Amino acid sequence: MSQKKDRDVLLYAPFESFVHTTFWHKLSQIKLEIDKLKEEARPVWGCYTCTTPPAMCSVHVDFSSYNQDFQDQPLALPMHGTIINKNTLESFKEYNKVQLLDEYGQNLLSSIRTAEALKNPSLLSRFILLTYADLKKYHFYYWFAFPAINLPSIKLFRPPRKLNTLFSGDQMQQLLDAYTNIKDWKQRPFFLVQVQSGKVSILPLCDIDLLKQECHIENENNITNGLYLGFADPSVLPANPGWPLRNLLALVIYHCKEILGKPLQLIALRLQKCGDGQSWSAFSSLVLNIELPTEDNVPPKITPSWIGWQRNEKGKFGPRLAKLSASMDPAKLAETSVQLNLKLMKWRLVPNLDLDVVRQTRCLLLGAGTLGCAVARTLLAWGVHTITFVDSGTVSFSNPVRQSLYKYEDCLHGGHPKAVAAAESLKTIFPGVNASGYQLHMPMPGHTVGEVMLPEVQKAVLKLEQLIENHDVIFLLTDSRESRWLPTVIATSKEKLVMTAALGFDTFVVMRHGMRNQKKDVAVAPDGPQLGCYFCSDVLAPGNSQVDRTLDQQCTVTRPGVSAVAAALAAELLVSVLQHPLRGHAPAEGVLDSNKTPSYDSQCPLGIVPHSIRGFLSSYEQLICVSHAFQNCTACSKMVIQEYQQQGFAFLMAAFNNPHHLEDLTGLTEIHQKSEDAEVWELSDMSDTE
Repeated sequence: MSQKKDRDVLLYAPFESFVHTTFWHKLSQIKLEIDKLKEEARPVWGCYTCTTPPAMCSVHVDFSSYNQDFQDQPLALPMHGTIINKNTLESFKEYNKVQLLDEYGQNLLSSIRTAEALKNPSLLSRFILLTYADLKKYHFYYWFAFPAINLPSIKLFRPPRKLNTLFSGDQMQQLLDAYTNIKDWKQRPFFLVQVQSGKVSILPLCDIDLLKQECHIENENNITNGLYLGFADPSVLPANPGWPLRNLLALVIYHCKEILGKPLQLIALRLQKCGDGQSWSAFSSLVLNIELPTEDNVPPKITPSWIGWQRNEKGKFGPRLAKLSASMDPAKLAETSVQLNLKLMKWRLVPNLDLDVVRQTRCLLLGAGTLGCAVARTLLAWGVHTITFVDSGTVSFSNPVRQSLYKYEDCLHGGHPKAVAAAESLKTIFPGVNASGYQLHMPMPGHTVGEVMLPEVQKAVLKLEQLIENHDVIFLLTDSRESRWLPTVIATSKEKLVMTAALGFDTFVVMRHGMRNQKKDVAVAPDGPQLGCYFCSDVLAPGNSQVDRTLDQQCTVTRPGVSAVAAALAAELLVSVLQHPLRGHAPAEGVLDSNKTPSYDSQCPLGIVPHSIRGFLSSYEQLICVSHAFQNCTACSKMVIQEYQQQGFAFLMAAFNNPHHLEDLTGLTEIHQKSEDAEVWELSDMSDTE
């Protein structure tokens, strides 16, 4: 008896509400447009999760909470709710909270008694939200209650244990697979876990009568047979399960009276992301061994009472206040909503995601065409706040259908400058973006610069240098090879991260240029050599590609979907680079090893960080490739960067006006000559043999 008296009492981690700003915005709309002066209760949805690390036992509500049907997401756990919005602050304060909790508690009890909760276990998780919305000040008073039967104390046979101390690795994986394959969201919160001959499966809660036969089974070590009561546990505490367990135990007490006063085994299922950032594990799950109360201590032998009102920020029973006058301004609300979309990824899926570094990254987009528009939209969706366009063209009538930032009006009166129009369009989409555009003609090697053009070219080079200096990432999205040369040289000299996307008819290449510390020559490829730039695979200097070309050769002719795919990959690759601890110096990942298996041991929470991606739309394939820096590269080699840093504009003019200057400087001319000599020798040798 003394041993029983010393047993620990089971304590529960209470729910904590998290109300998104969009929830109040939707409530305001409903109040003004639908409810008006009515105070009728309205059904709403809440959502919680057993994935860690979230905010502990956090119940989320947002604008989708008002949907008629639950907005299901992978591993989301539903909570049935009711919102009662009062017209005055006085009626909000004077509302009988005890009576309200009892009323909705009786509804919960009814679903338990009638076995409705066995068919739909999600009915065990409920909340009440009492609110008052002051729409003049956009102040929202609110108080959550999570109704639960006030059961007598539950005793623990022993402290909670980690599930992996009882289940083998295979059994843990079987449990995880069985749970993640539950498609019906109504069945996710509560279930039974059965172990037979070492095999683990999940049974629906409606099979609860099986507990009467097997609840006494309890083994210390490897489990071969057993039946557990299971629930998705939102708690992260090492010894305390979450609030949902209360009503689950109430259901067991009502339907399994034969096991009252006997032991019961429970699994508190908790999921967390694995190191690869893609899969889940259940190793933080707990096993609880409890003793149920006797029949004399539970309803209907005693009158049930109800608990569940949430404490406020001061730890007292009372309402909370959300002051949203600033965020309810449309522009500020848009800002909040953009951040909310991203934070949901962080809170629910990628806890290590650094959203601040993405937000603060200043992006320079050279090219405001099909690629530039699509890249900008994806960067905007990722929360990038500074986007600058550079383009020499104007919007033509063929552009709007393929270039998403333009409309028909931009084509009129000769066409608006593309860079300026793109920046203005971004601001209409999201007023919080710092977008600007510059109409600038890109000086290019092989494009002769005459005396008349010299001042304009000098001005363009100076402006480009300033823009690259003032940005963190440079996107090369222009439609010719030679137009990418000058920004590559400048960005390499200034040690800026460069992203390239280039298109063919049904092919594309997306890559990040290898970053090097000009003083230390940092190596970032897995096997040591420096990663290459866009020009490192070429043995010819960029020249004038527009000479003597027909109309179809002058225009970039591609399948319409190619640019969207390439642009999305370019933006996503940048975000992955920014999430890696080494940023632009991250090693190239995802390349097939000797066993033809890609490497997925990235330190980036979003997955691998490749060097380049080559896509083929005709076969719907993508290849991940690595190319190392070419010591004779005409854009990023040491000799080119040193010449640019020492000679400046004079070096650039030589490259512009002399098509052979870069090849002579880098030694490509000598390489070509040796190659030609070898071919001549081979031919002459063959003729002698004949």
